[in-house]
This record gives sequence, structure tokens and C-alpha cells, in this order.
Amino acid sequence: MSREPKRRMSAAKRRAVIVESATEVFAERGYDGAPIDEIARRSGISAPVLYDHFPSKLALFQEVLATEYALLRAAWQVTFAGPEPLRDRFAGALDAWFAHVERRRKSIPVLFQVATADEGARQAQIDATRASRSALAPFVTDVLASGEPGVDDLGTEMLIEIIAASLRALALWWHDHPAVPRVRLVDAAMDALWPAIERRTP
Repeated sequence: MSREPKRRMSAAKRRAVIVESATEVFAERGYDGAPIDEIARRSGISAPVLYDHFPSKLALFQEVLATEYALLRAAWQVTFAGPEPLRDRFAGALDAWFAHVERRRKSIPVLFQVATADEGARQAQIDATRASRSALAPFVTDVLASGEPGVDDLGTEMLIEIIAASLRALALWWHDHPAVPRVRLVDAAMDALWPAIERRTP
């Protein structure tokens, strides 16, 4: 009996496997301690093949951050497409955000706790964090908009910082307390954040 030839993995799927493996290694060892050889091994390829997809460890790290933050933004934004009252949509968005964090628990250190001496990696983290905060801007602007000219842009920016910093802190805390159910995180975030939002709601 002849055996069917093994189907070769597409370039896009191979990149996804590499990014997934890199997320694990960066989370376990940090950026500085993550060897390309280990990422390649977990991806089922050699280091030269990995470099065919990503020219450097920094480029791979940037892709990991972009991928993970894009998934978080999608979890947040989809919830606001519904017709429900703002409070319900905000609670739903928090639940969707923490549900994604729960599924991707291993990525928490990569996203929110990068300690490195590498200037490029630090800048990559800053850039990814800024992109994540900017994704909150349409929601917060909508909350603050009163239908009158002169929306307080500084107030919007500060509220975004409060929301983003609170979610980051809770995600890191949850990483160290994995037995706590997600609903407790959502309730805590609502208790802390909704009053600040409600005061600014027209």
C-alpha cells in the first residue's frame, strides 16, 4: 500500500506556528533569555528556516505583540457592535477581554510585563501598548461626547489611560492568582471603572 505524500505546511500557517511557539518561549524566559533555537525547535523547524520567515528575534517579537494585541482589540470591539445599553456593552466588553486573557494566559507576561535591556524590544512594547490604547479611543470618545462642540480630548486621553492601566494590572494579578474565576475580575473592573465612565456619560 502506497502512502500519501505528506502535505507541506503553507507559509502563512508556518508563520502562525512560529508566532505561537515564540509566545510561549518569550513568556517563559523573557525576551533576553529566549533563544531562537528553542523557538525553532518548538515550531518543528530549524533556525535557518525560522529566519526565512522572520529576519531577527526582534521582528518575531514585534509580530507576537501585534498578533496578541490584535486579538485583544477584536475581543473588545466586537462587543460594542450590539444595541444594548452602554453599561451592558461595557460589561460585555470586559468579559470578552478577560475571556481572551483566560484563553491566552501564557501571553500575559509577553504583553504586560516585558523586562529587557534591548532598546528595540522595549520600543516594540511601547508601540504595541500605544496601539492598544488607541483602540479604546472611539469608545471613550463616544462616551464623553455630549452632542456639543469641544469634547475634552485631555479627559478622553486620561480615561483611556485609567482603563488600560486597570486592565493591565488586573491581568497581571490574575496571572499570579489563576484560581480566581473570571467573573470576579469583570466585577472588580466594573466596580472600579464604570463610575468614572458614568460620570462622563451625557
